[in-house]
Amino acid sequence: MKQLNSLFICLALLAFANPVLAADSAAVGSITITSPVNDAVLQSATGNKLEFNVHLSPKGHHVHVYIDDQDPIVFRDVGNCPCSIPLPKLSSGKHIIVVKEATSSHAMTGVQSSVTITVK
Repeated sequence: MKQLNSLFICLALLAFANPVLAADSAAVGSITITSPVNDAVLQSATGNKLEFNVHLSPKGHHVHVYIDDQDPIVFRDVGNCPCSIPLPKLSSGKHIIVVKEATSSHAMTGVQSSVTITVK
């Protein structure tokens, strides 16, 4: 048991000391939705925009924007973010918007961000 604890301590120290083992956000990728914010209440079903920032991971190529269970909006121009796209007409009620990073073959990489909104 003592040897196992020592091994865990050594591995933890190596992870903190070795920058190769530490996660690099540029290598991992990230998506941040800046507007609308989570739990926002939109007063109109039309004329709204989705604004977000994307830092692609090494496998990332573009993003898919999902609104509820609708087919995705494929957005490829992520090199000039902050990005903005118009939201389609949304019915009254709650909606979930998810932005997911995809590879060139449209496989999801796991990098994503989501917000829940309400349309009045």
